Amino acid sequence: MKVFGVVPWAVRLPSVLLSALAVLLLFSLAKQLASRSTAFWAAMLFAIQGHLIELASGRTSNDHPDTFLMVFVLAAIWAAGRMAAFDDMRYAIISGFFTGLAFLSKSWPALLAIPVAFLLLYATRRYSLRRILLLHGAMLLAAACVALPWSIYALLEFPEETAAASTGHWKHFTENIESHGRPWTYFWSQLPMIHGELVVIALIWFLLVPFRKNPHTHAVLLLWWLLPYIVFSLARTKMPAYTVTAVPALCIIIAMAIDRWSSLPKEDRWRIPAFVGGAMLIVLPLRFSLDRTRPFAATVPHYTTPNALLVASPRTVLVNCPFPIETMFHTPIAGAYQGPLATEVGTLTQLGYIIVDWPRPAQ
Repeated sequence: MKVFGVVPWAVRLPSVLLSALAVLLLFSLAKQLASRSTAFWAAMLFAIQGHLIELASGRTSNDHPDTFLMVFVLAAIWAAGRMAAFDDMRYAIISGFFTGLAFLSKSWPALLAIPVAFLLLYATRRYSLRRILLLHGAMLLAAACVALPWSIYALLEFPEETAAASTGHWKHFTENIESHGRPWTYFWSQLPMIHGELVVIALIWFLLVPFRKNPHTHAVLLLWWLLPYIVFSLARTKMPAYTVTAVPALCIIIAMAIDRWSSLPKEDRWRIPAFVGGAMLIVLPLRFSLDRTRPFAATVPHYTTPNALLVASPRTVLVNCPFPIETMFHTPIAGAYQGPLATEVGTLTQLGYIIVDWPRPAQ
């Protein structure tokens, strides 16, 4: 915003750029875990994923923090894959660096990268336990160096806020926060809608066919996908973006099915049905993407900011405001509330704030 101005696209730009970079990271990782053709389909599925586009463009709740979380977790696992492939301590440090950034983006869900990285090292079956622990330990140390300074500072400087945030994290598992309480099946039932109705068949195929041939590498994808889904299925409060860190793994798994189903030999009796199924694994999520993003729909602003508020005092507090979030973003005022204030008026006035009612149009 300092560079480009206080406009919505300036806020969205970092998320859009990071998401675009993540497509390349996913291609590189999928190529290492499977094949170049699988990597192509995985990157395509990731690029057209409707929910990820909504998050990056600020169209849905938890937008930018979850985008950063997902991208940094993916980057950490990508670096861990390079670490495992080349026995390179530098990639261990890079993986830890991105894990730390992911933790600063949205706390403990970022820790998904740690067990996935360990399993990547183990899956190579080339390293001794001592070497695995050394590389993984370097990753953990790098993550701590990135995440701990701010975490300790926040704990010392803002102890009440830090305690409230920590308590709030666990309340998602025990309480129905803001009417987002949903059954344990919520994330599983969302799979066909987000990834296409044939995703269930692709996941079953993944477990029964290729997993048996290469269980160690494929276990990485299984852990990457299932851990967020199982953990957050136990939470009472559920939001669609809670499992966003598992999306790259699901894209690779589905891409494996597309690659295999579309390349069966001519004499195989399942060739045509499999080819059609592979095509539908692309078309169905693309339909969801177009439905959610509506790229050809005309955008009509749902609010306008009164000119008087654009030059209002920074000590202004607005009440009875129909669009409080948007108004605080586009104007210099201190705060805006959708309704009236009761007991807070006296305190705010004593602190030097000016209470102003939302400007009404002239009759």
